[in-house]
Amino acid sequence: MGRRSAGRATPRHLKSIDGVPASRSIFSFLVLNAFFPGIVHFLRGKHPVRWAFLAVPAAMWAGATYVGLSAATDRRWLITLLTHPVNSMILIVCLLVISLWYLVTYLDLLRLIRFPLLSRGMKIGVIAVLVPLLVLTSGSTAYAAYLINIGRSALGDIFTGPATADGRTPVKPLLNPVDGRYNILMMGGDAGADREGRRPDSIMAISIDATSGAITTISIPRNLQNAPFPADSPMKAALTNGDGTDGTDGAFNCGDQCIIGNLYAKVNEKYKDLYPNAGDPGAQAMLETSSEILGIKMQAYVIVDMDNFAHLIDLMGGVTINAGGWVPISGAALDNVGGVHLPPEGWIAPGKQKLNGYQALWYSRSRQWVLDYSRNLRQQCIVQAMVKQMDPLTMFTKFSEIAKAGTQIIESDISTAQIGSFIDLALKSQSQPVKRLTIGPPDLVSNVPGQTDFPTYPDFALSKQKVAQLLGKTASATKKPSASSTGASSSAASSSATTQSTTAKPSTPVSTPKPTTSSAPAITKEYLQQLAVAEYNGDAAAGATLTSLLANNGNCTPG
Repeated sequence: MGRRSAGRATPRHLKSIDGVPASRSIFSFLVLNAFFPGIVHFLRGKHPVRWAFLAVPAAMWAGATYVGLSAATDRRWLITLLTHPVNSMILIVCLLVISLWYLVTYLDLLRLIRFPLLSRGMKIGVIAVLVPLLVLTSGSTAYAAYLINIGRSALGDIFTGPATADGRTPVKPLLNPVDGRYNILMMGGDAGADREGRRPDSIMAISIDATSGAITTISIPRNLQNAPFPADSPMKAALTNGDGTDGTDGAFNCGDQCIIGNLYAKVNEKYKDLYPNAGDPGAQAMLETSSEILGIKMQAYVIVDMDNFAHLIDLMGGVTINAGGWVPISGAALDNVGGVHLPPEGWIAPGKQKLNGYQALWYSRSRQWVLDYSRNLRQQCIVQAMVKQMDPLTMFTKFSEIAKAGTQIIESDISTAQIGSFIDLALKSQSQPVKRLTIGPPDLVSNVPGQTDFPTYPDFALSKQKVAQLLGKTASATKKPSASSTGASSSAASSSATTQSTTAKPSTPVSTPKPTTSSAPAITKEYLQQLAVAEYNGDAAAGATLTSLLANNGNCTPG
């Protein structure tokens, strides 16, 4: 018999796979698995377990569709999913399961395509396609879980609040709007080497409309005296029945040392036992006195540590502003209240510029030769610039560092379960006008005859009245201002408060003041430094000149 002619051998890389149609190419299997992980395994045979390989990708796509549609129709739902401690943990687990499923199906797919039997060139091609697909599927879902977990941990560290004296972490209930608003007290300060405990340099009440997200900011000067407490506050009883060292008649009113900026440290040092269930007794006392000063219920606090604030700015790549006037970078403080400093170590010039963290910190906190009001305006400008210039690419590439910095900068007793709601309101607020008021100059002046310095001689009935007007409320719970309030001082206060409580518009940078005579020197940092040194050495006229030249340094707009 003649020899049977031999047929052409099928190349090894095209050999059919049991349970998989022979017409499918290996690269098709790899790509198809990226969209339906496990679908190739479903097609491999008739064993009942193969249905699991169909159920998992079906559930994955059903879940992704649900999340996508929900996020598209309800932004708040998505934010809550990412920030709620329980919901975010469920999401992390789901992402890790998907990542592991991709890894398992791809590795087993190598077995199905008989990878060891492939030619050398085919192996290289499979690896060249498989590695990017693994990164895009298993790697990306695992990395997403990692980022969400970092954010979840950071939010937990920031918003859990400090533990009580006996080691318990207070459970903060969800906040309910009061008269349609959420009222949060924000304090900014640090505990530097020249300070006794943490002292807030910036105290600001933020009142948020619970529906529209519209924000009203009310600044309380740090040097406000005679801070009162509500009737149910333990501090009121302590300062009524105490030895009078820190105040009498239930108020923190022992003189210049009893400014509201010192209250936080004083309570944590001397009166913390009055608040056994509070993680931060000083913050709780600040909430109480702020409520009494403003006539609104302050519900929670946020404390910003200014020392670490500079690091966050650096991570963001700096912040660009349009500065309206010269701002000194103050020299070392020569007393424990920061009232006397060595001459400035530098100056921030007027004009558009990018500030690094160190410069932005000083731009936010400097108050030499100006009122606290100017500093408050600059602080608002820096925050607005940070939000406006937030770069998504920077946030993505440095997310872990920024989240870690956040835990070192911010402390709050707001429940993490409610963060999603506040983020949603913050996003709404971007399209809303901002109202603002300062409980002191230039918005309010004292009604005490012969005294106009409101922080030193406060009229709390007047402050409550102005806050009520600003928020559109009726100040029925406050007594009417005294007869003297109808005089010129009250008229000036009313006019100023009305101006500031209208929609806040960006301050227009004002050019540097020009000398009044042709013989006056040009305003440069060298000239300003010369004046500062002269003032430090006792030249009062030099100090007065600096006060005049720096009067416009509160003017600032985001760059």
